[in-house]
Amino acid sequence: MFIDTFLPKQAPTAAAYMRRAQISWWLMFIGLLSISGIISFLMIRNGVTWSMIPWIIYLVGIVALFYNPRYGVYMILGFALMGDQVLLFWYPFSKNFSSPESLMFLSRAVNFSPLESYIILTFVAWFGRMAVERRFRFYKGPLFWFALLFSLFITIGLVYGISRGGNFKIALTEVRPIYYIPLMLILTSNLIETRLHLNYLMWIMIVTIAYKGIAGVVHIGTVLNWDIGSVEQIGEHAMSIHFNAFFIFAIVVWFYHDSVLKRIILPILTPFLLYSFLANHRRAGFLTLGLGIGIIVTMLYRENRKRFFILAPTGMTVFLLYLAAFWNNTGSFGIIARAVRSVVGQPTSRDAASNIYRDLENINSMFNIKNSPIFGIGFGNKFHIIAPMPDISFFTLWEYITHNSIMWVWMQAGVGAFISMLLLTGMSMIVGGRAVWNMPYGPLRGVALTATLYIFMHFTYAYADMSWDGISMTFIGTMMGLINSLEVIAARPLPTLVKRWPWVPDPVQSPKKRWPWMLDKGIPPPYHQPKAWPVPLPAYRLTRMARAESAARRATDI
Repeated sequence: MFIDTFLPKQAPTAAAYMRRAQISWWLMFIGLLSISGIISFLMIRNGVTWSMIPWIIYLVGIVALFYNPRYGVYMILGFALMGDQVLLFWYPFSKNFSSPESLMFLSRAVNFSPLESYIILTFVAWFGRMAVERRFRFYKGPLFWFALLFSLFITIGLVYGISRGGNFKIALTEVRPIYYIPLMLILTSNLIETRLHLNYLMWIMIVTIAYKGIAGVVHIGTVLNWDIGSVEQIGEHAMSIHFNAFFIFAIVVWFYHDSVLKRIILPILTPFLLYSFLANHRRAGFLTLGLGIGIIVTMLYRENRKRFFILAPTGMTVFLLYLAAFWNNTGSFGIIARAVRSVVGQPTSRDAASNIYRDLENINSMFNIKNSPIFGIGFGNKFHIIAPMPDISFFTLWEYITHNSIMWVWMQAGVGAFISMLLLTGMSMIVGGRAVWNMPYGPLRGVALTATLYIFMHFTYAYADMSWDGISMTFIGTMMGLINSLEVIAARPLPTLVKRWPWVPDPVQSPKKRWPWMLDKGIPPPYHQPKAWPVPLPAYRLTRMARAESAARRATDI
């Protein structure tokens, strides 16, 4: 099969197809047999342990992604979103094989993760399949070159930092997650090709984030005894922004008439995620979620003004009543009110201490930027501290990574990386906004809006909190890849549905609702053009128009 790659291209015969299918089947059989042998040997040698389960899943996943590289994208996103470095400290997918707490710990010398191995193997399987089939297809899209430019400046910052004597291991820890963005953008843009693939990917996002939210509730009940005020967080900082994507999608599926199953499952899962979201105590997460919901409501003004004038005033009234009732509340239900208080200048003592730390950190960041604005200090180097900060030495990288993740890029890699990051995020939102209006009314527009709002919320959140972790960068790269290829997916014709039985309704006809109170079948309502009210003209404009008309009449009479 691989020898055929280097032979002149010919039209394959039926016998050639059968031969390739048989070879593929035998290779898969041998792979599964090898996996079974390895696992059996390890069980005999080391005994049965919990670590065997992730190893079996990992090896079977490798076979699956070689069978179809698209499965690699599904598994990378799904396994990444299921993890959390704090809440699920044992979860192995995003941790190195050298992490002792990981269930897939191998050795201190193996400094890469299952996530990175899946990304590399998915590229190998994808390019190998194209070579075997001799059909090279590489879709760049409008975001490819911006992602490549950003990666180039990050690489320059890495080389510059190491050349200045930076810690090589810490430098790699800082930049490795950033490279996930262009890699996942390329994989998603090229391997997610149809609406069905897109639907599978969104379901994976729903299920995996929901798993993390339910795990948070279990942690609150078993470890915290339902007292969410006793800790500052239950997971990583960026876990809250992942929950925001779920909440936005849960709203969007109703606005854009997605499948009935999504509209039933998402509201059922939302309370579990909302409780974990509140327990994580991320003020920036609350505020970015509010911004995302506000953008959805403003879009509703253009698409359905009747629903806008029902939902917007009602929601605003309920929110103001909540703020009035819980403004001084120090319990769990007052978390969102306290976040609003901290923004308007009345923070609690805990929030005030957090604000002071961030202010001191920003002073130090700006000092380092002014000292080296072109190249930055380089990855792997500690930033200079001129304003002493409170002790947070429990975070081992506190002298390398700051909470303000936007200015951190400039401080570490220079102005080129900062501008290229702004270009990438700005173009992602521009292309995403264009995709939202170009998509047909329905699930595709909902996916475009969710992906665009997630990027907006993530980088707004990044201005106030740490967000350059591997899980978030995998998610960001996937969402950028969807935005990059959505218009191509929408342009592909839908497959022709075939009636399986004679009594099945004609697929061309729109299904009818049996009862008026039943949920609809995903048929978009008719769009009514909004009324265009006449714009009043100022008096001086009317006077000029009257003079011009009288002058024109006099010229005609002459």
